[in-house]
Amino acid sequence: MKLAQGFWAPAFSAARCIVPMRGYFEWTGDKTPKTPHFLHGDGPLSAAGLTWSMGLPNGEKSRCFVVITREARDASGEVHDRMPAFLMPDTWDTWLAPEKLTGDRKAETLAMLEHTSGDVASTIREHVVDRKVSNSRTVDSTDPSLLEPVA
Repeated sequence: MKLAQGFWAPAFSAARCIVPMRGYFEWTGDKTPKTPHFLHGDGPLSAAGLTWSMGLPNGEKSRCFVVITREARDASGEVHDRMPAFLMPDTWDTWLAPEKLTGDRKAETLAMLEHTSGDVASTIREHVVDRKVSNSRTVDSTDPSLLEPVA
């Protein structure tokens, strides 16, 4: 992970967040319609994220975030080459610590993220879901059947 250098370095150093998720989708296939896969664990997942404020054209500010990704080491390795970087509950406080990361703390935090992400990745499972998950304009996003496996 190249978080400690380049574009993301300031946010990695001082603006980390946790993005809770039930799971995430990846799509396969070369042409439309692609096949959606739902990747998930046994319960809620905690993705490592970075956050910042952005000015809007109307003068207001909006809080933004991005989920950190890494090479796949989970079921998505069969579906996609990237996956979210995950945290375990016992690493949340370390990840969210407000002090800026410098020197050894940067390296230690990257190593922690590598380790915990690998642990969570080993619990991830996947199954194909209905293509209707791709249409956010016409589908009720609270419909639990969206996450059910299709034959």
